[in-house]
Amino acid sequence: MWRDIRGTAVAEMAIVLPVLLALILGIISYGDWFYVAHNVQQAANNSARSAVGGLTSTERLQMALATAKSDMMRSGNLDFKNATLNIDDDGTSLTVHVRYDASSDPLLHLSFVNTPSSIIERAASVRLDSL
Repeated sequence: MWRDIRGTAVAEMAIVLPVLLALILGIISYGDWFYVAHNVQQAANNSARSAVGGLTSTERLQMALATAKSDMMRSGNLDFKNATLNIDDDGTSLTVHVRYDASSDPLLHLSFVNTPSSIIERAASVRLDSL
């Protein structure tokens, strides 16, 4: 005996498609967050490394700021205006703290995806004294 199975694929798709779309958009949203967080960490790392070349704390600060701005502009999706840099320089070590506000990123504000905080904070340290 044959059964009429027309429409079962549509019913199955109606059940599965919302879950699948939520999963895919969640992956995209979290991927974007990891991408932004990685770029913020790289900006902190490169800023700390470049500051080693400065002879005075003022020169180190200027070099770190210039490097952070350059790195964020090259990343493609970071805006230096949304970043705050703090540099702790005690003469023997230097720590660059980067705080980035990613609230303007549309992929981090999907209503049905619970994403991490849009404020991303990262730091990097280097030693300044010689061995």
